[in-house]
Amino acid sequence: MSRRKEAPQKETGEKDYRFMSALARGLSVLRAFGPDNRPLGNGEIAERVGLPKPTVSRITFTLTELGYLDYVEDSGRYRLGPGILTLGYDVLAQMEIRDIARPYMQELANYANASIYLGVPNGLEIIYIEACRAPASMAIRLGVGSRIPLPTTGMGRAYLAALPEADRKALIARLKVSYGDDWKTVEPGMTKAIAETTERGFSLAIGEWVSEANSAGAAIRRSDGYPAYAINVGGLRSIITRERLEKDLGPRVLGVARQIELVARGLL
Repeated sequence: MSRRKEAPQKETGEKDYRFMSALARGLSVLRAFGPDNRPLGNGEIAERVGLPKPTVSRITFTLTELGYLDYVEDSGRYRLGPGILTLGYDVLAQMEIRDIARPYMQELANYANASIYLGVPNGLEIIYIEACRAPASMAIRLGVGSRIPLPTTGMGRAYLAALPEADRKALIARLKVSYGDDWKTVEPGMTKAIAETTERGFSLAIGEWVSEANSAGAAIRRSDGYPAYAINVGGLRSIITRERLEKDLGPRVLGVARQIELVARGLL
C-alpha cells in the first residue's frame, strides 16, 4: 500500500519553509473524528493529535465558526459539521462527471478523429479534467490538468456565453484587466463568438489560441441552467476545418453536452 507523502524536509531535518503548520494542525483535528462521527471534547482531541489543549480549543472554535464542526452544547463536545462535506464534494463530483462523460466523449473522438476534452472553470481559465482521443488522431495533445484561456478557446467562449449576463460582464471585466494591452486584439473575436453561441448553442475558436488548431465547445449546465463544466472538440485545422465544425462537429459536441446533462441530472 502506497503511503502519503510526508511534508518536504530540508537536509537539516526541518520542514520545508512552504509547509504551513497551522493548516496541518487544523486538518489533524478534522482527521481525529472517526467514521462514526462520535462527539469528541477538546481534551480527547488533543490526546489523539498530540497538540496542547489550548491550541486544540482555538482550532475547534475556528472550525465551528466555519461550519466544519458542530458544537454539542449538552456534552460540550464537537462532531463533524455539514460544511466538511463541501471539502470533498467538488472532487467527487468531478470524478463522477468524468465517468459519465467518458463514453460519449470517446465516441465523438473516434467519429471526428480528434481530441475531446472536458473542463471545469477556474478563475480566468478552464482546467481539463478528462481527455479522449481517437487512436490514430493527429491532434495537439494536452493532458488532464492543462489550463486553457477563456476568451480565445471554443470551450472558454461557450462557458462565457452560458453565464448569466451579470456574471459574464463581471468575469469579462477581470479578463480585460488580466490581458492589459492585448485585450483589444482578444475582445472582438470573443464578443462575436459569444453572440453566435447564444444563437446556435456551441462556440468556435479558429486558430485564435493555437494558430494551427480549431475547436468547438459547448457548456454543460446544472439543473438551474448555470454552467458547471464545458466540453470541446478540436484538432489541427487541416483536419478540423471551420466548415466541419460549423456543419457537423459543433452540433455534435452540443449534443454530447446535452446528453451528459441528462445522464448527470442528479449530480449537477
